[in-house]
Amino acid sequence: MAFMKKDVNLGLLLVIIATLLLFSGFTVYYQTNFKNVVSDYHNKLSQLEKVTSDLGQEKTKLNETYQLRVKAEKDVKALDSQYRLLGDERDQLEDAKNTLQSELGSTKTKLAEAQVQLSSAQSELSSTQDLLKTANAKISSLNSRIDDLQDSRDSYKAQYEACSG
Repeated sequence: MAFMKKDVNLGLLLVIIATLLLFSGFTVYYQTNFKNVVSDYHNKLSQLEKVTSDLGQEKTKLNETYQLRVKAEKDVKALDSQYRLLGDERDQLEDAKNTLQSELGSTKTKLAEAQVQLSSAQSELSSTQDLLKTANAKISSLNSRIDDLQDSRDSYKAQYEACSG
């Protein structure tokens, strides 16, 4: 029995030593694997943080782009309304221009007619003035003849009275 005890103790010792060696080996293996997993985890975590940072930057850029787009749309709407107002004002100004051009045309026609009438009146005035000068000259000559005839009559009257006595 002592032999069995000795063999059992030795066997148990070998089993315990083998178990310890296996446990140590598995511990080293798992520790190495754990370190690799932790290293991969930290690498993936840093990559994830980088991607998160890039995503945040892209989100900021996207928000800025969106705000620029919204502003551009507002500007387009404002410019479109101003364009329509300017178009309406242009149409009104063209209508006013056309009206003024037609009025200018009619005024020019009236002016031309008035100038023709003025020329006609001036020529009439000139001919009337010539007739007036001629008539005044005739009146003047007739007045001097009347004076001469009155002088002659007075002289004949004085002679008649002198003769009739």
